[in-house]
Amino acid sequence: MGLMLSQHKYALDFLSRDGMSSYKPINTPTSISKVNLQPSGLYSYPTRYWQIIGALQYLIFTRPDICYAVNKVCLFMHAPTESHWAVVKRILRYLKGTSFFVLHLT
Repeated sequence: MGLMLSQHKYALDFLSRDGMSSYKPINTPTSISKVNLQPSGLYSYPTRYWQIIGALQYLIFTRPDICYAVNKVCLFMHAPTESHWAVVKRILRYLKGTSFFVLHLT
């Protein structure tokens, strides 16, 4: 017995609302080790970055597997760059392939 928590519908709605439902799914949320090392210009749409990060922060309540990756991209909220946006897109691609994951509480 237990409780199964899922945000499957929220994740899919979130991806389709922002036009990301066509992203190809991947097996890992991100490789954080190179985020700080890649020089790139500031991301052109910081408001979009902030909105997506906010939605990802809501998802971590039932998705502890993305908690570390989301925490790392949150560190760059003040001045997101193109390389940070690439990491966010990778997290979104991971969500696309794992939106059916649930958190089982016993």
